[in-house]
Amino acid sequence: MAPTAAQQPGNTAQVYMPDGPLAKRRRVALACSACRARKSKCDGRRPSCSTCASLEIDCLYEPSESTTNVLVRKDYVSDLEQRLKDVERVLQRHDDLLTGHLSACSPNSQRVSTARIDDRSSISTVGRLHDGIHLQPLNVDDPAADDTNTDGLALGFVEETTPVFYGDSSSIVFTRCLLEAIATVSKPKGSEDTLMEAACERNSSTDCNPAPVARPQSPSVMESPRDIAFSPTALPSEAEMDALLRTYFSGYGSLFAFLHEPTFRETYDECKENGFLRARRGWLGLLNMTFAMAAHIDQAADSSAKYRFKRSYVFFQRAVSLCSESSTRTVSLDIVQYLLLAALYLQGTQRPIQAWTVHGMLVRTAMALGLHSEKSSQGLHPVQQEVRRRTWLTIYCLDKIQSVQCGRPPAVPDEYIVVKMPSPWPTTMATGRDQGNDVDNQTAFLYATVRLLQVVGQSIRTQYGQNLGLRDDEVDDSTAIQAASAVRQELRRWACSLPPSLALCESTSYILSEEHSSESSRMRVILTLRYHFVNILIHRPLLCATLRYLTIKAPPAGAPLPYRMQLAMAEAHECIRSAEETIEIVHTVISGSSPSYTKLDVWFFTLFHVFNAALVIIGRSVLEQQGVYINDGAGSPSSAQQHLNQSVEALDKLDNENRLVRNCAKVIRRLAQPQHGKGQGPTPAEQYPPANRHIVQFETEGDLSSLGLPSLSDLDIVQFSSGEMMGNGFGETSLSLDQLYSGY
Repeated sequence: MAPTAAQQPGNTAQVYMPDGPLAKRRRVALACSACRARKSKCDGRRPSCSTCASLEIDCLYEPSESTTNVLVRKDYVSDLEQRLKDVERVLQRHDDLLTGHLSACSPNSQRVSTARIDDRSSISTVGRLHDGIHLQPLNVDDPAADDTNTDGLALGFVEETTPVFYGDSSSIVFTRCLLEAIATVSKPKGSEDTLMEAACERNSSTDCNPAPVARPQSPSVMESPRDIAFSPTALPSEAEMDALLRTYFSGYGSLFAFLHEPTFRETYDECKENGFLRARRGWLGLLNMTFAMAAHIDQAADSSAKYRFKRSYVFFQRAVSLCSESSTRTVSLDIVQYLLLAALYLQGTQRPIQAWTVHGMLVRTAMALGLHSEKSSQGLHPVQQEVRRRTWLTIYCLDKIQSVQCGRPPAVPDEYIVVKMPSPWPTTMATGRDQGNDVDNQTAFLYATVRLLQVVGQSIRTQYGQNLGLRDDEVDDSTAIQAASAVRQELRRWACSLPPSLALCESTSYILSEEHSSESSRMRVILTLRYHFVNILIHRPLLCATLRYLTIKAPPAGAPLPYRMQLAMAEAHECIRSAEETIEIVHTVISGSSPSYTKLDVWFFTLFHVFNAALVIIGRSVLEQQGVYINDGAGSPSSAQQHLNQSVEALDKLDNENRLVRNCAKVIRRLAQPQHGKGQGPTPAEQYPPANRHIVQFETEGDLSSLGLPSLSDLDIVQFSSGEMMGNGFGETSLSLDQLYSGY
C-alpha cells in the first residue's frame, strides 16, 4: 500500500488526529541560513536543524544585527555557569597559594584578603539592615585597600622610609634634652673626656634636629579599613545616634563650639523624617565624624578603651568614604567642618602624618571658602556668620597646636586673624531649646581659648623663631630670659581678663570637690590646666638651657652656676611650679569618688597634661642631684618623688583597660627610678649612653626597651602635643604605638 502524502519523507505538514490534541506550531528565534534561503520552517535545533539533517546539508546560524531577543536554552546557560565556577575555583587556589607564599614577607597578607571579603559582604548586606540607614549605592574605594605588597609579577615592594621633622618647640626636643642630662648626671667618673667630646660635636651640629627615619609600623588597636568591615552608607539606630550626639555636644561640642547645636539638630531631625534619603553627602560625613569623636571620648558607659577605639574608627571610615573624594573637588562649609573634625580625631590616633596632611588641606579649603574674611560672610544669616567665624578661629587654634607639637612653622599666622572674636549665638533662629548661661559659658570658653592660643603664637614667634630653624646659637641666655618674661606678662594679662565663671583655680580649690561638677567648674579646671601648659611652654627653653649646661660642662655636684644660669634657673622655677600644680589638680580630681570625666578634659588630653608635667618634674630631680635647683623653701627634695608618685597614681585611675595610659605610667616609673634609688636597676648612663651627635642615639630599640619607651625615630608616634589646650590630640613625647598598643 502506497504511503499517503502526509507520510512522504520530507513532508513536515501537520496531520490532524481526531483522537489527540492539536500540535502547536513552535516558533524559533533564529532560523538557519538554509531554511531562511528556502523560506521553509526551521525547528532551530543545534548544531543542525531537522530539515538540514534530513537533506544532509550544512546548517549554519548567522545572527542578525537587528536581533534583540535571543532565547538561549537553560542547559547552555548551565554549562557556562559550571565553566565559570571551575575557573573561579582555579583562581581561588592560585590566590591561596600566592597568599601562603607571601605570608613570610607580609604578615598582614592574610588579614588583607580576609578583610576584602568582609568588606564585600558588608556592603552587600546593607539593604538587610533593619535599623540602618543608607544612601544610593556609592562607589567607595578605599585607597588603602589598593596598597599591596606584590604586583602581577609577584614582585615584592619594600617599606618606603618616611623622614619626619620635629623642631625646637616640640616636646620631643625637650625629651632628648632631658635624657641627655640624665645620662650626664649618672655617668661614672673617668669618662668626662668622652662626654665633652660628644657634647662639643653635638654643639657644632645644626640646631634644627634633622628628622629620623620612620620604621614599618606594627599592628595596633586602631585597625585599618582592611581589618574592619564597614558600610559607608549605613548609620546606627536612632537611639544610638541620639546618644552619640548628646555625648558630642556635652564634650567636644561644648569646649569647641563651632557647630551650632540647634541648627545641626534641626537638619538631623529633617533627615530622620525622610529616612536620610535627601541628606547631603558632606553633611552626612560630618555627622559620622561627630559620632567618631563622641565614641572616642565616651567614658560614661565604663567601656574599655579598645572597644571605644574600634567603635569610633568605624564611624571615621564611613565619614572618609563619604567625603574623601568630594573634599578634593568641592568647597563647602560641611567639607571644611568635616576636615576640621577629621584633623582633631587623627590627633588621637597612630597617624600623625595624616593629621598633618589633613590639617594642610583644611587650611587651604577654609581659605578657598573665605572663612578668613568678614566680607565673605556679608549677606548671610547671623547664625551662619557666627558659624563661619568660629570655624576659622578653631582652625587657627588647631594650627597653633600642630605647630607647637611638631615644631613646624604655622600655616595660619597671627596676622590672618582679622575676623571678630566669638560672640553669643543669635537667638533669632530659636528652635525652642534653652540658650542660657551654659551657652554663654561656652562662648566665653572658646574666646578664652583663642586668646590663650594667641599667647602661644607669640611664644612661637619670639622664643622659637616661628620654628623655621633660624634661631641663632649665639643668642645669650639673657635674651632668652627677656623673651620669656615678655610672654609671661601676656599670659598673666590673659589670666586676669578671664570672667569670674572661668577664673583659674588652685589645687586646693573647693571646685575640685565632689559636690561641684557643673559645666562652669569643669571649664575652669580645663582652662587652668591649659594655662599651666602654656606657662611650661614659655619657661621650658630656660629649663632646657640649664639642663644643656649640665650636659656640656658637666660641673661637679654642688658647684655654683654662672650668674646667667642662676637667672635662667630662677625663671625655670615657674615651669616646675606649673608642672607640680598640674599633677596636684589631676590627682585631686581623680582621687575623688565622682567620675573624673565630669571635671577634667577628655582622657587623652588629661594624659598629656600629667605625662608632660611628670617629665618636667624628672628634670627638676636632675637639677636637685646637681644641687642647682632653687627650691625657695616651697618643699623638700622628696616632693619631686611625691609628685611623680601622684602622677602614676592618677594615670592608673584615668581610664579603663587603656594600654596607652598604662605604658605612660610605666615610663614615668622607670624614668623616675634612677632619681631616687641608687643601685636599683640600670643607671640612666647605661640606658641612655651619650650620643656622638646632636640627636641622642634612639635608633636601637633595645636601648629603651627596658623602659617601655620606644624609639624617638619611629614614624607612628603618639602625638602628645599642646593638644590639651584645644582638646585635639596627643602631644609628642614619642611613645610609639608599636609598644603602647601592642597588647590590644
